[in-house]
Amino acid sequence: MAAKRASQVKKSVWLTPGPVRGRRSPRAGEGGPGSLDREVIVAAAVRLLDEQGEARFSMRGLAARLDVTPMSLYWYVADKDDLLELALDVVAGEMARPEVGDGSDWQAGLRALAVTWRAAMLAHPWAIRIHGDYLNIGPNSMRYSARALEIARSSPLSEADAMAALSAIFQYTYGFTATEVNWSEKAAEANGTTDDLIEEITEAVRDLPGVADSGVLVERPREPDHLLRERDFHRALDWLLIGMQSGLH
Repeated sequence: MAAKRASQVKKSVWLTPGPVRGRRSPRAGEGGPGSLDREVIVAAAVRLLDEQGEARFSMRGLAARLDVTPMSLYWYVADKDDLLELALDVVAGEMARPEVGDGSDWQAGLRALAVTWRAAMLAHPWAIRIHGDYLNIGPNSMRYSARALEIARSSPLSEADAMAALSAIFQYTYGFTATEVNWSEKAAEANGTTDDLIEEITEAVRDLPGVADSGVLVERPREPDHLLRERDFHRALDWLLIGMQSGLH
């Protein structure tokens, strides 16, 4: 028998009919108090994920939050993976869809796409950690992606360059935001701010042999770290957009 491939594409909740992924309605006595449906469950999951993160999130904990039995959740979602994928699409629904216009301000449109994606991920840090685990083809994600394509195609870039421009924007935004989330969470674990964490790390390595003379320890600006991150995000985004414009000449 052939070995199972480790890199199989995950089966998406959006690609499988509803009755297969979760049953239509709960049996008598299983639903718990109040009106339980998939929308209520997913909204509660997003709130719990915001509080606890995806590592601590469980169907049992969600059931307790909703005051229902764990099994009652499975009438609406097949498993935790489906629920996380549904929750991701809720986050995508928070992303603004910039106007396309006549294409004369296409760079502003690309910037707006990056800004709103980053804002949603910073508001829900768990989302960026699991974003790459799913196809992100829910209705909200698809509407956002469709608008991104409209904006890119409204530019004077060729079709190939427009797709490359979108790729560059989102790969940059993903990497920058993932780093932000990582630092913020490490700082929170240490009961401090990112400024505190950077200072602590700097002091810890300052006396290591060769560090002081290596030039890796630079004088940091006196601005708070969150302001520096905001400035750096937009500055690098400027450079990306300027590069795209220069490619037209």
